[in-house]
Amino acid sequence: MNDDSGRGGQAEYVAAHIQEKLAERVHELGVHVDVRGDVVYLRGQVMTEEQRREIESAAHGAAEGRRIRNEVSVVSVREPDGEETLS
Repeated sequence: MNDDSGRGGQAEYVAAHIQEKLAERVHELGVHVDVRGDVVYLRGQVMTEEQRREIESAAHGAAEGRRIRNEVSVVSVREPDGEETLS
């Protein structure tokens, strides 16, 4: 949680507030929030595009007018091709 704008703890407060909203609204704890000036960066991985959109929506609601840069990637997890054997 960085602040390159000279606003002191304001960026950290906003980042913590966004993290709280992500936990409340989309039950997501694995997304990193970084506030730099008037831009909020979201980084991490989720399983679906819907989760990615929900994260961005929740962040917009808590970003206090800042722009959101959603860098969260969707990682698809598929079933294994065959039976897994343990030795």
